[in-house]
Order: sequence, then C-alpha cells, then structure tokens
Amino acid sequence: MSLVHNERGMVLLLVLMVVALLATVLTELSFSTLVDMRLAETFRDSTRAGYLARGGLQVGQRLLQDDNNNYDGTDELWAIGVQQYPVADGAVTIEITDLGGRVDLNRLVTPQGNIDVVIKDRYLRLLQQLDIDQPAALVGALIDWIDQDDLPEANGAENSVYLARAEPYQCKNGPLDTLEELVLIQGYSPELLQRLRPHVTAYGSAKVNVNTASREVLLSLSEQMNVTAVDIILAARQEEPFVAISQIKDLPGMETLYGFLYLYIDVKSERYQIESTAWVNDGRSSFFAIVAKGNSQILFQRVL
Repeated sequence: MSLVHNERGMVLLLVLMVVALLATVLTELSFSTLVDMRLAETFRDSTRAGYLARGGLQVGQRLLQDDNNNYDGTDELWAIGVQQYPVADGAVTIEITDLGGRVDLNRLVTPQGNIDVVIKDRYLRLLQQLDIDQPAALVGALIDWIDQDDLPEANGAENSVYLARAEPYQCKNGPLDTLEELVLIQGYSPELLQRLRPHVTAYGSAKVNVNTASREVLLSLSEQMNVTAVDIILAARQEEPFVAISQIKDLPGMETLYGFLYLYIDVKSERYQIESTAWVNDGRSSFFAIVAKGNSQILFQRVL
C-alpha cells in the first residue's frame, strides 16, 4: 500500500514539475513574442518616420526654392522652419540654417592649390575673436589638411605628424566633407569644434551674408572692423534686413569702412543646411543635408 502511495506521489510530483516547466516555457514564449512584436512595431514606425523625414527634407528644399526675393534674412519663412508639424500618425520638425553667414573653411585653399590670404586672415581673426589659443597653429594645421602637398605650413601638420600617432592615419590632403572631420586635425578637439560650429562651415561662399552672420564673423571680415561698427550693423538688420550691400555705406560712420567690406559681403546666400526629424510613435528618424538654393542640388547628406 505504501508503495502505491509513493508511486502516486511521484507521479503527482512529476505532473507538477511538467506543468511548472510548461508554464515557464509558455511565459518565456509569450515574453519573446511580445518583445518581437514590439521590435517589429518599432521597426515599422522607424521606417515610416524615415519616409516622413525624407519628405521633410523635400519640404525644406521647396521652402528655399519659393524664397525668390532679393535678400536672405532670419525673418523669412525658411528661417522659421517647421516645429512638430502633425503628419498622419506622426510629426515632423524641419530646421533650415543659412551657411552664407559663416566662414567657409574649405576656401582657405583655392582649387589651384594656393592659399587664399583673405580667407586665411578672416579665419585667424575669427579664432582670435573667440579667444581660442594658438590660432596661427590651428590655421596652419587646417591648411595642411586641405592642401594637396606634403609641405607643412609654419606651425602646421602634415603626414609625419599623423603617422606618428598611436593610431596612425594619413593627412587627408583634400577639402573637408563635414565639420566633424576637424577633430582629426592637429590641435582641434570636440570642445573646440562646438565653439566653432556656429561660425564656420565646409559649404559656404567667399562672401559673407551680413543678414545672418554672427557678431564674431562680422568682426572677422576686415582688420578695420570694430565693435562699434558691428553693433550698428546688428541693430540695423534687427530693424529690417539689408536688401542691398550699399545700405551698409549709409549707416552712421560706415562710409569709410564700407570701402574695406563691400568686396567681401552680400545680402543673399546660396547654400543652406536642412535637418529634418520625424517621429511616429516610438520610431524616430533624422536626415541632414547641405543644399544649393539655386538648383536645389543636394551637396551632402546623411542619416543622423
């Protein structure tokens, strides 16, 4: 009798173990299925957000194309952008930044391989205005990074410097593709990049748009430029954007200074940065592009 009870007890115990095991397997399977479903939903929403972000990029290009007046300033529709605009089940934000008001670092070296002394002096003054240490060495290292020869500038850095590093690499000897590339150059750091970012670009023009340039960039335009003159320009454009560079000459005390500036300034811009970000539920996608306004050509783009 005792043997029968023992066998029944063992069977019951075995059944309970099987039930517990099945419950664990079912719980694990249910959790895995839930995770897979959430991953699938996130992938679906991210894909949809990607399409929305691409659409936002096209909207940004259209905003620039539709801007056909005779100046470019921060009071225009493209500068306002689009914030969290609802589209279908998601939303999109479009931010457009004028690059014409910045110092174009790639113009330090001409297509013929010569140093552009105007841009060099402008960038040197910009670094000084930002109170950045060793500005001459930073200018020299950047020129060496861009130019095609292997002859170092004074305080510059060519291949021998980069090949001697713990993780060696070649000096590019070509133009910058993005500003992030600066951190590869001798003397430049991520912190320095953040300080420079509002004032420089790799896709600008020789002339600077006085409607959108920062105070520091305006001060760097000419050796004759001073704080008083910059304050006058900033106050005037705050009232109303300049529609012709000759308006600078008409500002108080600017007639003489205008002679040093007019060759290097403009009131329009050709190149812009568009960043489009879209959300659909938990999905998010961002596109970044540099575009030429005239023909809406995309000069550079990437997924953020």
